[in-house]
Order: sequence, then C-alpha cells, then structure tokens
Amino acid sequence: MKRTFFVSLILCITGMAIYAQAVYVDSNTGNDKNQGTKEAPVFSIQKAAEIIRSKDNSIYSMKINPGIYILDHHVQVASEKEMAGKRIVIEATILPDEPGWTPDKMPVIVNKAVKGEISISYHWVVSFLVEESHVSIRGIKFHGYFYPHTRYFPIARMDKAKTDLAVEQCMFVGEANISQIQSGIIAYDNEVKVDHCIFYKLRNAGVFFSDPGNGIKTGTSVTNSIIYGVSHVIWIGSPEKEFQFEYNIVSNCNYVFIKRITNTTKYQVENCIVVKNKYFTGIPDSVRLNPVEFEMIEKNVQKQGEISLILTGNDDKPVLLSVDEPLPNDYMHPVPGSPGYNLGAGLFGFQKK
Repeated sequence: MKRTFFVSLILCITGMAIYAQAVYVDSNTGNDKNQGTKEAPVFSIQKAAEIIRSKDNSIYSMKINPGIYILDHHVQVASEKEMAGKRIVIEATILPDEPGWTPDKMPVIVNKAVKGEISISYHWVVSFLVEESHVSIRGIKFHGYFYPHTRYFPIARMDKAKTDLAVEQCMFVGEANISQIQSGIIAYDNEVKVDHCIFYKLRNAGVFFSDPGNGIKTGTSVTNSIIYGVSHVIWIGSPEKEFQFEYNIVSNCNYVFIKRITNTTKYQVENCIVVKNKYFTGIPDSVRLNPVEFEMIEKNVQKQGEISLILTGNDDKPVLLSVDEPLPNDYMHPVPGSPGYNLGAGLFGFQKK
C-alpha cells in the first residue's frame, strides 16, 4: 500500500510538473475538460486563457497547435498570479524558425464576436485584450473580421498602466472591404515591440498612442517586418522617445507615418525599403488625413523599386501549378531579386538574432 501511495504521489508530481510548463490548445483533438497538457490539450483559447489567469497553478504560457480557432468573444490576457519576474507567453507550438514549420503549421485565429463587445465603441471587436504587463504573442496568423463597418483589432492593450508587449512572428491578413482589420495592434503607452511580422492589406498596421497628458512614450519599435497594401502604416498620437523603425519593407500603402500636428517628435527610419507608397507622412484634422510633410530622420532608406511578394495569384510567374502543392515556406515574402529580399524582413530570423 505504501508503494502504491508513493507511485501515485510521483505520478501526481510529474503531472503537475508537465502541467506547470504550459497549457496546450488544439482545435482538432482538444477538449475543454482536459487539463491542458501536451498529451491532453484543451479545445479553446478561451479555456487556456482561464487556466493562465487562475491563481491555482503556476502556468504562464499557452502553446497553440496548428488549426483554425474561432473566437466568439475576446480573450482576456491576464493573471491572478504573482507576475514579479514572470512573463505571459502565447505562442504557436511550432514557430517559423523551428524544424518542420510550414505555413499550414501556423495557428489561425478568426473572430466572430458581436460588434460592441468591447465597451469603448459599438464597432469595436478584439481578439486578445492584453490586461497585463510583460506579455509576448508569437507565431499566430490573424484573419480579418467578415462583417463590414467594424473596427477589428486582433491585439489590443487599453490599460495605460501596463507596459512591455512583444508581438513577434505573427501575420495579420485582411482586406479593407471584405475581411477588415482596423489595426493589427493597438496599444496605449510604453514598450510595444513588433518584430518579424507581416501586415497585409489592413487599414492600419500598428497604432501606438496615449492621451496627451501621459508624457513621452518610450520603448516602442517596429523591426524586421513586411507591411504591404496597408492604408496607414504607423499612427502615433503623442510624443515618442527612441522609437525604432528598422529593417522593414513598406510598399503599396497610402500613408507610412501619421502623427498629430501637436506631436513634434522627429522619427527615424533606418535600413528600410519604402517604395510605391502614396504618401510618406500625413497629419489628421478633425475629419480626415492630409498629406502634410514633417521632418523625418532617414538613414539608408531605399525609395526606388517595386516589391513583389510570393503569392499564389502572381500572373507572370505562378507559384503553384495546382492547389494540391504545398505553399513555400517563404510565402508572402519578397520574391528572389525583389528589393528587400536580403533585408531579413518577414517571419524568419527571430531566434537567430
């Protein structure tokens, strides 16, 4: 009997150790009655987020297996546990730089929440509502919201007291009139770092802002990313210190940088390909955006040439002979020989830096 008790205790401790590493999610084989281990994942991202929030465990990480995840309400990213020295990490089980990764290994998030679920505005819809500092979101593909006239934000942080949000190796794919994403990321205040992401045909790529009385923001950056066919690339409302915009490809957009007229910050663009955009800078009035020039610090910025991405619809050089062929791993990245091909922008390279 003592031996049985000892074995049971060892199994219990081992199970707790596995459980403490991360909560696993699988939309194909998971069940929300499961514990969320690698062998017994939960079904929904909402359930995984509840486990992370709970103070009854030591889990701070969520691993999302390949699959399509449909959200019927926003996911609250927060924890009731002690956060000192901790970080909440929400990421794909297989990241783009890892062996065996292919585009169909990237978990896809689709949102069907009712407009106005977020109380800020009737038109707002959010997938991840970040309500904690020290959060990383990695390796996830977000598709647009299918109802029109909606401000859909896949990742939002509205609490001005929070800081340190990292979004890495994610894709934000929409179409302004069909599957709209208002902004891939909208966040108040400091330390929003976007690295190795792709933004394709969004209304905005990223919006970083705070109310005018909150002082100068610090620690925000967009690096190593591809931003293509976006209406407004970066919209910064209030002054910023040490903002980084480096090693990015920006093409076929309406406006690259937008700021309020009261914002006198001089922003720097370095080692970027910025081609075939309608306007480089703009300032909004009370009704619309206006192409107004303001001083930018530019270092090694290429503004000539044409970006071609690897897409299935390339008419001159089709990538796929049939729909049964696998997508290349560099799908939605520059074709060889295109400007920026060797820049390092896109999903890959995060773990190699």
